Amino acid sequence: MKPQVRLDQSIILVRHDEIVNMMLELTAPPSPATERAPLDIALVVDRSGSMQGEPLDSVRRAVLELIRVAGPNDRIAVISFDTDIDVVLPLAHHNLPAVRDRILNIHSGGSTNLSGGWLKGFEILNSATPNTGSLPAIKRIIVLTDGHANSGVTDSDELCTMVRGATSHSVSTSMIGFADGYDEKLLAAMADAGRGNDYWCAGPDQALNVFNAEFDGLASVVAQNISLEIQPTEATAACEVLNEFDGVDVPGAPGARQIMIGDAFSDEVRRVVVRFTLRPRLGVGTFTVANLVLRWASTIGSVELHELTIPIDLESTENASDLREMDIEVTKQVLLLQVAELRKAAIKQAREGHIDNARILLNQVVAILVATGADQREIDEINELTQRLEHFGERDMKMLHSMSRSSIKGRNKRFDPNDPFKA
Repeated sequence: MKPQVRLDQSIILVRHDEIVNMMLELTAPPSPATERAPLDIALVVDRSGSMQGEPLDSVRRAVLELIRVAGPNDRIAVISFDTDIDVVLPLAHHNLPAVRDRILNIHSGGSTNLSGGWLKGFEILNSATPNTGSLPAIKRIIVLTDGHANSGVTDSDELCTMVRGATSHSVSTSMIGFADGYDEKLLAAMADAGRGNDYWCAGPDQALNVFNAEFDGLASVVAQNISLEIQPTEATAACEVLNEFDGVDVPGAPGARQIMIGDAFSDEVRRVVVRFTLRPRLGVGTFTVANLVLRWASTIGSVELHELTIPIDLESTENASDLREMDIEVTKQVLLLQVAELRKAAIKQAREGHIDNARILLNQVVAILVATGADQREIDEINELTQRLEHFGERDMKMLHSMSRSSIKGRNKRFDPNDPFKA
């Protein structure tokens, strides 16, 4: 991983309260044309009654396609759930003709025991014999659901604790929300806790695309378990991570926090934005506002653990003429993250029936997008959503939420045939 630190301002005035935004860009290396790490994947598929018909049929076809394209050392397990849990296929490299009928015989019924399906996927991956590939396997649970957890464990915090605990066993979790009846906040929280991805699959015609996106990403992973520990100094009064990453306070280090970034694909750039609120400086010169400790595991060649400490230094001056122009790229990223938060706030207001408030928030989104030179297609789409706020439905809210998550995470979360950015 190649880190680059950028500050919106690197010189501040003494005896002033200052806020400094830092953007850490992590550039992943290319994936070499050699053997990649094998994949151990547990596909956990919702077969509750609402999935009946075309939705479940499209998911069955997508599962069959993943089995077809799996590499020789990749292993896939398939679990289906409603009220009950069934292991459709054990963890193995499967011959497609031999298992086709078992996948096609997944039928709908019952409630949504999301926790039971996930737990079975974790049990299978955690107890599996080691993959025979020359590199350790990347273990991922992929859950697809179209509803709310209404059977088994249903509390959001408990579900997140479960998937967070699995990461200590090198098992990560990605979540796919199907259609417009699922709980997008729950799935996003579980994906963050599980160091995976979350997606909106708008309809049956997108099921294969979203599965392929997750599978292709896993097949190009070059770094895993990326974490960033932020250690503020006495110069910093407060710091805040503006992205949505799962994180924990660092024991014995007041103010320090470790955030879990997850994995990185070949040539991918991951970004973290941190806002530092500084105490007034009394003297001039160089000072450190925080130390960053970056950790990751490389999956290229033999697995290697890496740790890198990066000091964040600023200059203080008494002369306003020493100040430099703000870094426009950092400012732009901060504004885009602000847009993501405004989108989420607009969803909340619309759900509560406060249409005028939602309209104000979406107008603010458009103003920022225009100011940052965003693509006109995105601006037009927000304007269109604003015009039909009185008739806002769950599909519109899922669209806004997926757009927000795409901005915050830097990865596409939206699989929708109406997406103007799709070819």
